Amino acid sequence: MKLNSISNDLNIPDNLLFDKLCNIENFKKIMPNNISKFEILDANTLIFSLKGMPAIKLIFGKKHSPSIITLNSSESKINFSLTGHIKKIDENNCEFSLEFNGDLNPMIQMMVKTPLQSFINDLSKNTSKLT
Repeated sequence: MKLNSISNDLNIPDNLLFDKLCNIENFKKIMPNNISKFEILDANTLIFSLKGMPAIKLIFGKKHSPSIITLNSSESKINFSLTGHIKKIDENNCEFSLEFNGDLNPMIQMMVKTPLQSFINDLSKNTSKLT
């Protein structure tokens, strides 16, 4: 299953947004309000849980400055990745969007598609808190 968030135009240079998203501490600032758990394990790993959902462990994957940052699920029943796409608009502005790619069976897809879409849209919108 592949989902794409809304695109968010931000008043921040692309390289600065990339640097901020490479800091795991900043993910607490962009998480949606319906987070029931958020814990940083180390500089590359976090665990979070949405209300009513199991905890998910994410680890930084590939990073291509200043345009791509990937977080991969770890120790989860569902294998997926979240890829942040940063596109330079001009020297002081960029566009940000998220892409979810997961290997989910059709039954699970039906149950999680709407909450996942909402989650990645919230994360994308909340990146404005990093400016």
